Amino acid sequence: MKSRKTKPQVGLYRPDSPYSEEECEAIIQKLELFLDGQLKGKDKEEVERLIRECAYCAEQYSFERRLRELLARSWRSVSADVQEVVTRVRRRIWGSSAE
Repeated sequence: MKSRKTKPQVGLYRPDSPYSEEECEAIIQKLELFLDGQLKGKDKEEVERLIRECAYCAEQYSFERRLRELLARSWRSVSADVQEVVTRVRRRIWGSSAE
């Protein structure tokens, strides 16, 4: 029996998408680059057009943007807690000279 290898997927493909699974993966990758500010020229224009003209792409864009905002807020909260723990540990080890 041969094992079936599947390639890892970046985004979420939905059967109701107007695009093939491969096209969706390419679009989602471009959306991620777009959100990172890494697209320029025609690639950036293409993503902007997809967001304007395709409800599915607009939904994916909105989802990715909200997810990033949530992760950023969560990270800021966690990182503040971590910084406080590090500060307390340093104080216990080195006393007031830790600051």
